Amino acid sequence: MSHVKPDTRKLILDTGEELLLTRSFSAFSYSNIAGALGVKNAAIHYHFPSKTDLGVAIIQRYRRRFKRWTEQQEILSADPWQKMEWYFDLTVRYYDQNQRICPTGVLSAEFLVLPEEMQVETRLFVEDLLAWCTRILEEGQQQGYFIFAGVAREKAVNIMAALQGGLQLTRVLASAELLDNIARQIRIELGAVGQPV
Repeated sequence: MSHVKPDTRKLILDTGEELLLTRSFSAFSYSNIAGALGVKNAAIHYHFPSKTDLGVAIIQRYRRRFKRWTEQQEILSADPWQKMEWYFDLTVRYYDQNQRICPTGVLSAEFLVLPEEMQVETRLFVEDLLAWCTRILEEGQQQGYFIFAGVAREKAVNIMAALQGGLQLTRVLASAELLDNIARQIRIELGAVGQPV
């Protein structure tokens, strides 16, 4: 009977991600990860010589994950409304998992105190999200699904800010219903006709 050796690097990334989303980057240390995994700090330093290296790797992982998610969307549906609904669902899932804040929300809140390398990756990640949301809004406008005033990119910023802020307020007020209300308002602002408002 063979035993598969656990992937220490992946376990460190998983634990670092959990701590980032539930505490924040500056509120955890390698000791927290070592304690959770039952390893020595040296084992973490072997894979990630500095905490900045770990932080960059976590954000790059988010970017890869988001790219795969958007590619999967394109395969599953061409409907801009459906893609927007999946975005709403993604936000709700963060809250349902230990009242996490979404990655861009926690990274934005800490942005000015993050190491420069992490700031660069955070900007790229936010641009990934905005570019995707802008594209979906433009597709929806062109195909007659969405009817809204203003420019698609500005609307994308507005939607992203509403969902991020909603996650933070939901955490404080302990009301998951708040996220549903925000999604409902976004649907209305996008000109929801025949959509579940």
